[in-house]
Parts: sequence; structure tokens; C-alpha cells
Amino acid sequence: MRKADRYGEEAEILEKSRWEPLRLCPVYRESVWAGERLRRIRKLKEKEGKIGISREVCAYRGSENTVASGEYAGESIAELIRCYSKELMGEDNSGQLVRVAYIDAGEDLSVQVHPDEEMACEKGDAEKSEAWYILEAGEGAQITAGVNTQDMKVLQKAAENGAMEPFLVRHSVQAGDVALIPAGMVHACGKGILALEVGSFGGITYRLYDYGRGRKLDLCEAFQAMKPELCCDVKHFQLKKPNEVQPAIRHPLFSVDIIDIADNFAISSDECYYILTCVEGKCTVLAEGHKEVLGYTETLLVPASCGQVVVQGECRLLKSYRT
Repeated sequence: MRKADRYGEEAEILEKSRWEPLRLCPVYRESVWAGERLRRIRKLKEKEGKIGISREVCAYRGSENTVASGEYAGESIAELIRCYSKELMGEDNSGQLVRVAYIDAGEDLSVQVHPDEEMACEKGDAEKSEAWYILEAGEGAQITAGVNTQDMKVLQKAAENGAMEPFLVRHSVQAGDVALIPAGMVHACGKGILALEVGSFGGITYRLYDYGRGRKLDLCEAFQAMKPELCCDVKHFQLKKPNEVQPAIRHPLFSVDIIDIADNFAISSDECYYILTCVEGKCTVLAEGHKEVLGYTETLLVPASCGQVVVQGECRLLKSYRT
């Protein structure tokens, strides 16, 4: 790993230059509930196991991506942030990136809840709020988001007895749907769904209900974190006028825009990093002497110092960034 202090003169030059978009190596995680969509799309081999999660952009400890190609190939994104914060992050000095990951659910995920900032800080972590963009959904696909009672005693008894299902709010979903899951909301991604998850910096999950799979539950912590009053509004984003930006998510910690592109579209730099994910079609991303082809489900991290990029092709992109 190259360190900034090993080549101070080069680092000084880089501070004045523009960085290229970074393609990162996905971090795959096996899951008991995994489907086959990611394996098919990514052409993964059987030896990779049952892949349910693919972390596309993540600087969270223990899950950091490495750079896939170019000058910094093989280097940890977390270490690059440490050495070149301004070039990568701009004015954001958090040391963390908005997280982007895929969920490939062949079966229902466990029903869970994440802590807000106050509770997470007590555990030495950060808030975990997230949003889901549905890329693919089987017939009858649903997500769980929210509960239908605010009576905590009723919910606690149901959880202790493994009988949560009557109190879970289900939402039917289809490709192009977006759902915001703030910290404290009871939630679960349902079977038959390929979703892109965009979220804040934390990594704590408390499992509330697991369909009798026998895995450990975190009932005490889950009920401390739970905010039963929270409701979810699933929004559908149809294909709009080409080259139109649709605001999809506005959360205090992250935002997501949907951009439908038919030919050429320029994205200007606001001196802050952002993340581009192709969720439909295929495109080429051009940035001052650099070109990246972005296929279905692929992602690029665009550093704050990159400057304007031009996207060519017919595609739908998600632009994820720090609010």
C-alpha cells in the first residue's frame, strides 16, 4: 500500500490535479437467504457460495472496497480517504462514504431494525438509515416496512413468541420502486427481489424475527432502537423525459437522484464526491481523458476533484451522494 508520506512531492502535485472516476472491487457476502440474480449478472462461479450481498461502495471497517483498476489498483478506499481526503471527499471530512450495496433476496430476509445516531454512538458506531431501489422483483414481491401498532407490549410479546407476522406492514413492489428505511423502522427485504441499498455510515443491525431459522435474535436492543410510529411510502419512478433528473431520496445523511439518459448527459462537479450506479441499460462515462464503460448493476465512485463527467448511452443511473 502506497502511503502519502512516502511520496510527498507526488502527493502535492495530486492535490492540484483532477482525479478519475474510481471503479471498486465488490465485496461479496454469503447469506442463507441469497438468490441467483447476482450470480447470473456477475457470472460468479459456484465456489463463490450463496451471494446475497454485494458491497459496491463501502469504507466501513472490515468491509472496505479496494480499487479495481488504474493508478491505485489494489488499494483500500478507506486508506485513500485517509491520505487524500480533499481530492476524494471535497469538504466532507467524515472519513466515510455513503454506502451502496446490492441485496439479492431468494428468500425473505430477517425482520430487523437499525439504531439512530444517539443509540449507535453509545455503541461506538453511527446511524444506519437506508433506502432501497428495486431493480428486479418477482411476481408478488413485497418488502416489510413498519408495524401496524405502536403498542410496544403487544409487539414485545409477539416477538418473544415468534409471532410477529400479523403486526408487520407489507408493501408490494416492482422494478423502479424506491423506499426509504430510516433508523428505527422495522423492515425486511422480501424474497424474489434484487435491490440496490443506499445508506448512511453505520453497521449495526438488530434481528427481531427470523421465520424460525434458528439464528440469534437481538430483542432487547431491537426494542430499544425501534420507532413503531415510522411509516414507509413506496414511490414508483417511471421512465421520464430523457436527461431529466428526478429527486428520489432526501435524507439528512444521504440523497439519491434518478437520471434517465437517452444520449449525452453532463454531470457537473459540486466539489463533493458522488456515486453513479447503472440500474438499467449501459453507458460510457467520460471524464477528461478517461473513459469507463458502465454496464447493468455496475458502479463508479466519482471523486470530488474529478470535474465534469459526460454520460453517453441509453440507461438509468442512480446518483447517490452526501446530503
